[in-house]
Amino acid sequence: MALRALIVDDSARFLEAARELLEREGITVAGVASSGAEALERARELRPDVALVDIDLGAESGFDLARLFAEALDPPPVILISTRSEDDLAELIEASPALAYLSKAHLSAHAVRDLLDGGECAHEALVYSTVEEFLAATVPFIREGLEDEEPLLVVTKEANLSALREALDADAGGVDFVDSAAWYRSPRQTLDAYARYVRERLEEGAGRLRVIGEPVWPRTSVRAVAEWKRYESAINVAWASTPVTVVCPYDASELPEDVVADARRTHPVLRTGRGTQPSPRYTDPEVFVRDLGLELSEILA
Repeated sequence: MALRALIVDDSARFLEAARELLEREGITVAGVASSGAEALERARELRPDVALVDIDLGAESGFDLARLFAEALDPPPVILISTRSEDDLAELIEASPALAYLSKAHLSAHAVRDLLDGGECAHEALVYSTVEEFLAATVPFIREGLEDEEPLLVVTKEANLSALREALDADAGGVDFVDSAAWYRSPRQTLDAYARYVRERLEEGAGRLRVIGEPVWPRTSVRAVAEWKRYESAINVAWASTPVTVVCPYDASELPEDVVADARRTHPVLRTGRGTQPSPRYTDPEVFVRDLGLELSEILA
């Protein structure tokens, strides 16, 4: 079921733009409001999964509205939004009962889900056919991570690494780049390598991480391909409670059709240069791996 949001803002233009953006990316905008009283009434009526509340509501304050929401019966989580700098509002945000703050410049379905998920893994597939499509989806993802001071690991083929370094320019220094040929040796080793990287960054104090990981798909046997498909599905279980966003690119110009098709079954979310949306073909890992004729427990042991 799609996430249902209530947007509270005194700008009709912003309400229209935000509704269009979020619904295009898979979030249902259950309703909108332009004042505190209207927002509380709409929340009681619609029971949204989240309320996006502008900090500056004309003569009203979004911080005050967040407190009123918190005092209501069965309130939705509140994400405060604004064009103002988070640093300027840090003390007020910290004192607020709101779940989080999100800059309007970074508003997206992915960002909203990420804040609601908290410590959960977000596992996304990126199907692309050109370097331009790859960059359109990955560069904004990386820049958002850099702005949020999240550690970033990019494991992909050399051509994509070169393109990313050029596109990011000076920002490339804040990213850990690894050639996928050196990283993706076997499913078990790869899971262990990612686990070490994530553990070390969390021990260093990171709250959340971002990973772009593009497997090297074997051409040797059907069994080998099936084991890598199991690996992709197993991430949803192995990292279920890990605060990391993982984007797995699939080059449709090179990979077999079944590999690309199954990406939509092993990833709950699909990413493109236009944003993210839930994958309608996502399959429970136990079911998916059983269909491969393999056991999920073998790779998770």
